Amino acid sequence: MKKKPSEKSRSRAEILAEIAALPPSVQGTISSYRCPRKNGPPAVYHNLQYTRGGKNHSFSIPVDKVSEFKAAVAAGRKLRDLVFELSLADANEIASSESPLKKTSRSSS
Repeated sequence: MKKKPSEKSRSRAEILAEIAALPPSVQGTISSYRCPRKNGPPAVYHNLQYTRGGKNHSFSIPVDKVSEFKAAVAAGRKLRDLVFELSLADANEIASSESPLKKTSRSSS
């Protein structure tokens, strides 16, 4: 996720509010494939493909649910971007806060 130099970082609360407002989200991609038939047009099937534990998985999507899955996959991409932005905001907050264990400089007398 690239940021413009002039773009201000959002607060953690703003990012979390946007995450909470997201519709149902699904991680993965939708693939379609055609299966030829002897008579008539080819049948079109849709699968949701995702990776879990380093392995690829997929399952069939019912024809009447394809549009809902497309919206959920788009929301999943948005969620992934927001979690990354939240991670950066947390990292910046941790880096900018002063450690309680930090030594203070004392002047030698």
